[in-house]
Amino acid sequence: MSNINDEIIDILTPVIGFGLARTAVSTQCKKMGILPEELSEKNILEFSERFEKILAIFAGEEVALTITHRINSLK
Repeated sequence: MSNINDEIIDILTPVIGFGLARTAVSTQCKKMGILPEELSEKNILEFSERFEKILAIFAGEEVALTITHRINSLK
């Protein structure tokens, strides 16, 4: 059974590559004070809101919105 952080990495990999996706999830979780394995329904919205801002810089706002919508649907 995969956990939410693995599912987020799977969503991000086609856009930014596996290595960067894994690093980005880990870094964002660290900024939130949690481990990637601790991502859950209770903090996925906070994660996606924070992550959207960063993703928009690298992939553009439209892609960032699409990706964060997919992340939010994981709850």
